Amino acid sequence: MNRIALVGASVRIRSFVRAIKENYGKTQQLCAIMDIDDGKMRAFNESIGLDLPRFTDFARMCDEIKPDMLLISTVDYFHRDYLVEALNRKINSICEKPLCVNIEQCRDIMSAQQRNPEVFAATSHNARYHVAARTVKRLLDEGAIGRVNSAYYGEMLDYAHGASYFRRWNRSKKLSGGLQIHKSSHHFDKLNWWLDSRAESLVAMGGLNAYGVQASPFRGERCATCPHTEKCRFAIDYDSGNGFDYQLFLKYRSENSYTPDKCVFAPEIDIEDWLSVGIKFENGVYVNYNLAAHCNYEGETIIFEGELGRIEMLRRSRTGGEFSSVEVFRFGQEKPERIDLKLESGSHGGADNRLFEDLFGTEKSGRLATLNDGIQAVLTGIAVSESLSNGKEVHVQSLL
Repeated sequence: MNRIALVGASVRIRSFVRAIKENYGKTQQLCAIMDIDDGKMRAFNESIGLDLPRFTDFARMCDEIKPDMLLISTVDYFHRDYLVEALNRKINSICEKPLCVNIEQCRDIMSAQQRNPEVFAATSHNARYHVAARTVKRLLDEGAIGRVNSAYYGEMLDYAHGASYFRRWNRSKKLSGGLQIHKSSHHFDKLNWWLDSRAESLVAMGGLNAYGVQASPFRGERCATCPHTEKCRFAIDYDSGNGFDYQLFLKYRSENSYTPDKCVFAPEIDIEDWLSVGIKFENGVYVNYNLAAHCNYEGETIIFEGELGRIEMLRRSRTGGEFSSVEVFRFGQEKPERIDLKLESGSHGGADNRLFEDLFGTEKSGRLATLNDGIQAVLTGIAVSESLSNGKEVHVQSLL
């Protein structure tokens, strides 16, 4: 039996817990949870129907429980601390993306892995597992459009999803690395995987337009105490008692506990809400990457231009539901080839279920992101921040 301890009582880790309980209970056992907020752990236990031993001290949990594996899903800035300690203690670990948020942390993780090469550690980059992403990878590997010359990746976050990053801890670049790391690491990992390469150099532009102090004449501290909620399009009500957010963050809240309803117009917000990046990959492919966190609807537009044609992947999430497609356009052919995707059920378009099988099951796909994959995804985001800061082209690999 593989005994698993949770590090971080997070919303994200709940899907891992549910999968273990429902599908992998014969081989995986949840044995403890650690978080700095005991009230949050109490609420987490209630929400998942378990009574895991609670710890606020990481070392004590490891010493007393002696887990075989850790699931790490804390605030991004602290991933490095727990992951390095897990490697040094010879405890297997799975770390939620992004692996870390700055170059010092990348180096620390690499050094710890080099000291402990026998210890299993992986990054849970689930976006690789979506049926559309898998289809694009297959087409590229099969040479459907020949050699790839260039690519475009456009990520659209609507006002509901996009604004969430600006009312939570993610709005601090120190804690999250900005969207270029917290969010875009998904996309940079997919690009590395699809192209079987890594970023060589890049130049970036970005800014804060829709959120932050300059975006509104009024602001508050948090929605629950704000006098402007009736006229604010971003106002939310976690205090209503409905939903998991209330149970996790507010049910046993102490005076200084964190709540995810901070003002999206706060002056301390220091991350960008739009990014435009030109990336040259080591294999010669040029990629134009764009992200905006203030769009009318959610979606992705991803295009690969090759010597024999074009692969176009679209994903849209609107009021009427989610839509995904992959088409191959070939020179000399009037109509594109539309690929049957056979959309899958489950969170993140079925991607999580396939990730969980790689992590906890017996049928391995070979798609699981390694620590090095996680570092490369973060490294591109770090280079984006460097270019935003100095206005110059950044040689990505030289940062390490």
